[in-house]
Amino acid sequence: MRSRQADLRDRFLRASMNLIQLADALTACAVADPWAFDGGEFLETLSRIEMTAGILQPPFSTELELNDRFIVVDHEAHVPASSVRGFADRAALEAFILGPAGLTNPFTTFCVAFVDGSCCPFRLLYVDGARDVEFSKAAQLERDPFGHEYPELRLEWSPTAQRRS
Repeated sequence: MRSRQADLRDRFLRASMNLIQLADALTACAVADPWAFDGGEFLETLSRIEMTAGILQPPFSTELELNDRFIVVDHEAHVPASSVRGFADRAALEAFILGPAGLTNPFTTFCVAFVDGSCCPFRLLYVDGARDVEFSKAAQLERDPFGHEYPELRLEWSPTAQRRS
């Protein structure tokens, strides 16, 4: 069993973010395909924070520390609602993004991953016939977004994101 001192040391060794830093990072990411996200609605629509320590309900302090190493922010424009979820490891983060509530969910507007306080760009690929195709939210919305399958869906991190464990 880990000591409290070891847990505190680990917390300060890794980069953590608070909510306002996360909002600033989202704005800097310029999540703009195809909804021209400018970051303005993130804090206004923040409805849920779920870290590995538990689920937090609003109201949230902008100084709230998000201590999980692996974080995903997802947004549903039709509600509108933004959620922040923390994960114990990269595998759990990837499973969420690839899962039914992740980016291919027709109601999910955007999904942004962070590792140790830094944005980690990714793309989703699936097999269509004999070739790999990159998932596009815009293309999903242009055709019937419900019922479309994405066989052999997988996540590919950008080279800078791959270097973060």
